Amino acid sequence: MGEERNVNYTLLQSVSHTNTDETEDSKKFPMFSVHLIRPADKLIATGAKQNKVKLVLFIISCVLTLSLTFILRFLLGFWKPKWKTLMTHSVCPVSEATVFLVQERTKCAPVKVVKVRLQKADLGNYIVKKLSQYSDHNDDISIVEYKLDRYVFTGSSLVRVTGLGDGETAAILKDMVTSDNLALDTLTKVFGRNILDVPLKPVLHFVLTEVLTFFYFFQLFSCIVWYNNYYEIYATVIIVMSVLSAASTTYITRKAIVKLRQAVLFECNVEVKRNGKIETIKSGDLVPGDIVKVPFAETKVSYDGVLLCGSVVVDEAMLTGESVPTLKNPLPFEWLEEEYHADKNEVNTLFSGTTILQTRPPPSGEDTNVYCLVTRTGFRTKKGETVKFMLHPSETQKFKFYSEAWTYIKIMAVIGLAGMIYNIYDCIKNEYSAVDAILNSLDLITIIIAPSLPLALSIAVYYAIRRLKEDKIKVALPNSINIAGKVKMCVFDKTGTLTEEGLTLHCVLSSKDSVFSEEQTINIDQTMRKALSCCHSLSVINDKICGDPIDLIGQLASGFEFKVSDLVQKQYKNEVTAETVDPKTGAKLGVIKIIPFESHLKRMSVVCEATDGEVTVFCKGAPEQIVLHCNQATIPDDFTSQLDNLSSQGYRIIAFASKTLPTDSDILSTPRDTLESGLTFQGFLVLANRLKPETRVVVEELKLAGLRTVMCTGDNLRTAVCVGRECSMIPDDADLYLVTAELGENGSLAVQYTLEDHTPAGIVMEDRHNMYSGPFRKVHLAMEGETFQLISKHDKSLMDRVCVTGTIFARFSPEQKMSLIDEMQQRSYSICMCGDGANDCEALRHSNVGIALSKCEASLAAPFTSSVFNITCVPVLLKEGRGALENGMAVFRFTAMYSVIQYISVLLLIQYESILGDYQYLLEDLAIVLMFDFALGYTKPAKVLAKKRPRGSLMHPYTIFSFIVQSAIVVGFILLSMWLVQQQPWYNPFDMIRSAYLAEGEMYVAYFETTVNFIHSSFQYIIISLVFSIGHPHRRALYTNIPMCISVLLTTCLLLMTMFVPPDKIPKLEMADIPSNTYKLIMLGLVMGNLVLALAVEYSYRVCRPLQWFLKLLRCKKGHKNKFKRLIDEMNAGGTWPLQSNSGV
Repeated sequence: MGEERNVNYTLLQSVSHTNTDETEDSKKFPMFSVHLIRPADKLIATGAKQNKVKLVLFIISCVLTLSLTFILRFLLGFWKPKWKTLMTHSVCPVSEATVFLVQERTKCAPVKVVKVRLQKADLGNYIVKKLSQYSDHNDDISIVEYKLDRYVFTGSSLVRVTGLGDGETAAILKDMVTSDNLALDTLTKVFGRNILDVPLKPVLHFVLTEVLTFFYFFQLFSCIVWYNNYYEIYATVIIVMSVLSAASTTYITRKAIVKLRQAVLFECNVEVKRNGKIETIKSGDLVPGDIVKVPFAETKVSYDGVLLCGSVVVDEAMLTGESVPTLKNPLPFEWLEEEYHADKNEVNTLFSGTTILQTRPPPSGEDTNVYCLVTRTGFRTKKGETVKFMLHPSETQKFKFYSEAWTYIKIMAVIGLAGMIYNIYDCIKNEYSAVDAILNSLDLITIIIAPSLPLALSIAVYYAIRRLKEDKIKVALPNSINIAGKVKMCVFDKTGTLTEEGLTLHCVLSSKDSVFSEEQTINIDQTMRKALSCCHSLSVINDKICGDPIDLIGQLASGFEFKVSDLVQKQYKNEVTAETVDPKTGAKLGVIKIIPFESHLKRMSVVCEATDGEVTVFCKGAPEQIVLHCNQATIPDDFTSQLDNLSSQGYRIIAFASKTLPTDSDILSTPRDTLESGLTFQGFLVLANRLKPETRVVVEELKLAGLRTVMCTGDNLRTAVCVGRECSMIPDDADLYLVTAELGENGSLAVQYTLEDHTPAGIVMEDRHNMYSGPFRKVHLAMEGETFQLISKHDKSLMDRVCVTGTIFARFSPEQKMSLIDEMQQRSYSICMCGDGANDCEALRHSNVGIALSKCEASLAAPFTSSVFNITCVPVLLKEGRGALENGMAVFRFTAMYSVIQYISVLLLIQYESILGDYQYLLEDLAIVLMFDFALGYTKPAKVLAKKRPRGSLMHPYTIFSFIVQSAIVVGFILLSMWLVQQQPWYNPFDMIRSAYLAEGEMYVAYFETTVNFIHSSFQYIIISLVFSIGHPHRRALYTNIPMCISVLLTTCLLLMTMFVPPDKIPKLEMADIPSNTYKLIMLGLVMGNLVLALAVEYSYRVCRPLQWFLKLLRCKKGHKNKFKRLIDEMNAGGTWPLQSNSGV
């Protein structure tokens, strides 16, 4: 088996391994590493196998250390899985590996290799035969599973196993139907069970995953230090809070997975045809190659499969978010050399997660059942891919905020270590023992890194999710909220997104003798009425006609009755599946065959038979496609002008054509191209699709905020242009060029531009150098999907400019929409994509922020789902994203400054052999700081989107400048307050005798310096919270944050009480008795001065141009980091637009 290497293998995802980034392991072990390919990632897998010597040494060490080594290895499984594996394994050639170490960015995960023995009796099965080319000398193939994807070892790489179908010809699939060799056991081992069983690990695993992190270990270390320093109450509170936090996070995380698991876990009984017999099995036991008998109605599909015979009406709302009945037709097996692809042949494919509404038996044959060939199962299905995306979302962009938070922690740890070393030196100089000096100094490390930092990273997002829920926006990926704050471009679908969901009939333009009639809504030409009545894929469900809105409008305009039951077959020579009846004349048309709409062809057809035996093909689709398949003598002379005129008014236009077939034609086996050639043009169905009232307002709001707005639609180019102008996506004073591209005979790309000047006929510009010369911002490009594809493939330089100036992208298939998103992201655009979920699913998932407009709560179409069916959700989400990002920054900066204030306070008090008291810590950390952590993140987003996006970087010069200057202000005012108290006549540094009741090595609390330090530093927490509450431009004003206002009021009153109430009334705070009210008023004056200075510094950056210029210099930026900004500079410097393409004209 292992010698069959030259068979074309299409079961696996074929991906080139060149250009794959190498990791450290691949360089260290070049002979032992292989490439592992997933759709969104390029990874390296290193082979390893068990080392007996290491295993014996590990067992001995476990015995000698009383299982401590075993515990260490267990913990390494959470921290360093690679190290855990290498404790008992050694790197080896991949062909000998029992474990693969998969390196993904900074993480490494060990995955076991499962050997699957291929039985000789199974080689008759097509799939097993394909797999056998990768078997070893024992007839075994190696299978590994990583993040719910399965891979087969090919000898040089691990390649993803997808399933049957993609790339296979219809002939091969037809052979699969007749094969009796099912190889059930082997295929189940390779593909797994057909069930979306989201792994749910034990509660203990979630708990350990949460607590075995740096923060929790640091908190444990801190509590040990605090208990040693007799801060029992504070340490106990922190432990309780940590336990509650870990329990809450564990509960929320596990609940989310349980909820997802319950939503997607599904298993039912299905009838399959095996060895010529129908038997009932569990859907989880299905394997690729099984033939399933499709049930009649109201049943969920649990697999992906190609329809073999009969027709099925399904509801794909779970996948697309659009609850519209969709007709699925059998794969045309008569075209044996056609390749099948699930995405390309969607009309022939049933997808997992969809619901069967109705089945229609095949028109001929003894077996009236509807059958489907299973192609993909489990997590290989389209629904399974969506679930995997939700569990393991790919990183669409690196978000600085989270990575820089760790950088900050490292810097603070170094500062804390420096303070600790200094304090040890000072204590030893003052004749403390080395142990006491170290124990006292450890407190500084616990102060400089605040235990509430994890809260700062999540609290703002939590509030944003709550507000979005109130706005009827469901959040599937919470981390995407912060990314929404950095969006640079908004891409919109047109129909159902920018325009009204429903279409209305404007008129019908019939063509007779190559001449258009007047606009009609009644008395339509008879041939056109016939085309409208039957050229569709409508269904009748529960006595109600259902299907695509365009089909419904056309059928209604025809005046014909439509039915799919009670058909009198003997009236027709061929078997029919539906019938239309003209109530005026009684004429009938029976539908023999439906050739479904395909997005890349932009047309559909039906073959109908009249009761007199006449067989006619009716075809409809995009006018520019239909005209190519018509007899040119039947095309009206004013075809182009009529089309341009109607399109420029924003109407949606569907063209119709027909031809009569010879009565002896073999209709079922005639190729599509033959049926759809030589047609007679019949006319236009003109539909009005008006803008939603909210669209223009939202687009203008986004543009005022400096965000690019782009339309990407499957509709006609000129219709899209009209809608673009109507919604102000294209300004009135802007020049719009319609771009077309063709590939010349010599392989060069010929690009032509048509200047659209608000008239039906554009002006063709032959010379690209004589075109508009001026600011490129006033130039907009519009093009169709085919032109975009050609430019993307043949002219990357021109594609750069298309991505920067393209505004209207029309006639785009779902794959081209996804390609557009990828091209834009490569030019550093962060993209918000908004669509109705129907043809936009992949684009929605691949964009940085995807919003599906869907009323289906169970939709998996996008990370965000809005049940308000207009684009007002876009600015709402972007405002919340910006607000959440600014709130998160504010809470993090406040928490960081809290650590710095307390660190400085303690460091200064150590000089007086004093320290803050236990209850003073409690008051600061719980009553003040924790309250502000929750309140500060509650600020609502601004009502208006600002033109400048939030920084989102902790290492921005402004953030560093603010941090340093505010820290200096803190030091200055604390020192000033302590110096002033020492100048008072009543000041006595030895006002109480310490030695009477203090243990050796303890520090004293009730000094005047300690009291003054505590009061002023506590006021500084309030000051810093006010400073970081400055809302403009992305958050609302402070007074709108009621919890924050209450917190400021309560903490201020609490601190005033500690100042003016005699210390003996609150003994737990260990305050010194300050006898002078005058000094207390001076302290309040210092607090006000501190507040004014801190606010002045924070506002100075916003208004002081020289300071902004200086901080900009400190960034040492050489040009723009975003590629699209560099392209803009190049184009502005280039002068003439459009620029010369590398490919010529």
